Amino acid sequence: MNVWPIINKKEIMCNLEHVIDSNRLTITGYHTGEITQEETFCEKFKNFNDVKYCGLTTGGTTALQLSLEALNIGRGDEVIVPALTWLATATAVLNVNAKPVFVDARKDTYCIDENKIQEKITNRTKAIIIVHLYGSMCNVDEIINIAKRNNLYVIEDCAQSHGAEWNNLKAGTFGDFGCFSFQQAKTITAGEGGAIITNNDKLFSKIYPLKTDSRNILKKENLMYGDMELYEEGVIQGNNYCLSELNCAVLNSNINSFAEINDKRNKNVKQLDEILKNLGYTTQLIPQQVTLRSVYCYTIDVGKANVDNMIFKLRKNLNVGSFFVHKSYPVINENKLFCPWTKKKYNNIIDSEKFKQEKYPNAKYIQENIIIIHHSILINDSNIDIIRDTLLNKMEN
Repeated sequence: MNVWPIINKKEIMCNLEHVIDSNRLTITGYHTGEITQEETFCEKFKNFNDVKYCGLTTGGTTALQLSLEALNIGRGDEVIVPALTWLATATAVLNVNAKPVFVDARKDTYCIDENKIQEKITNRTKAIIIVHLYGSMCNVDEIINIAKRNNLYVIEDCAQSHGAEWNNLKAGTFGDFGCFSFQQAKTITAGEGGAIITNNDKLFSKIYPLKTDSRNILKKENLMYGDMELYEEGVIQGNNYCLSELNCAVLNSNINSFAEINDKRNKNVKQLDEILKNLGYTTQLIPQQVTLRSVYCYTIDVGKANVDNMIFKLRKNLNVGSFFVHKSYPVINENKLFCPWTKKKYNNIIDSEKFKQEKYPNAKYIQENIIIIHHSILINDSNIDIIRDTLLNKMEN
């Protein structure tokens, strides 16, 4: 039976016991004289990405939202967003009362088409959010150049690209902020959770107040047992988006196995790439500049007429459900989950009728023709044979 995540139960239980014994369940609790699970993971994740700063929060959506707030983006501003993505990328923009402006995907990488960004930039545009989708990467070189020419910020949504590298530099380190998700489907997971990374001192100084109700962190050498580590700064209005120490305990275990598991996926993906090439199938393009692939999903273009039947066969033959094999995300304006007009606070940000009429042909093609296979399937060698035989129609329907 296919499962995800792969749990090191002994290691996680050890971390959880440490949390319980410390009586410190969150960063908003009192100082106990010990290093928290959050601090431990932030150090690991900084080293993992080779950056100066890392802050944890409740999810990938809040990571994006806090990044936008730190950049002072809000009412009246516009943010470029890909038309093919999980809706949270656009929802984060709405949450700061800014308007998401959508750009079609590339038909080969499925990521935002860098050649279509400039035409969507107006005098209200303040930032570009790029999403490294399904394990490929956006053309960060060209997008950073576009941003510089137009004096725009760049936020990288790396929810599906933990550890990926573009010319040997980590995803999340090219823009002003890199945002990550640790939701259960992700390659590093705690069930839920998110992270923000950056090398910008000034920008990062806003992240903790934004996520801790306008408070900031005191230096530990000034603290006694039972003191609050957060002091009431009040420099910028914040909310409570703090991640539990229990989630951090799980993260501190799961990050340890990432490299080994990703290597295993990459080995099997190379084999599968060769098989599908010989069978005449097209898969997602991974640009040559991607020097380390972070395998989040495996995609296969089986043609619109075959998608539903092939998904059914793969689920049956792999003995998995819809979490593991499914269609691509729908185009954003056909995604019934993206419905901002149903909330009063989003009124007048998006013209719903105009929005529903917009066309994104490449994103639409991907929605209709592509099968998505979850990364956990690719860990098991035997599953590669099952995928091959299913595509060859050798297995029983």
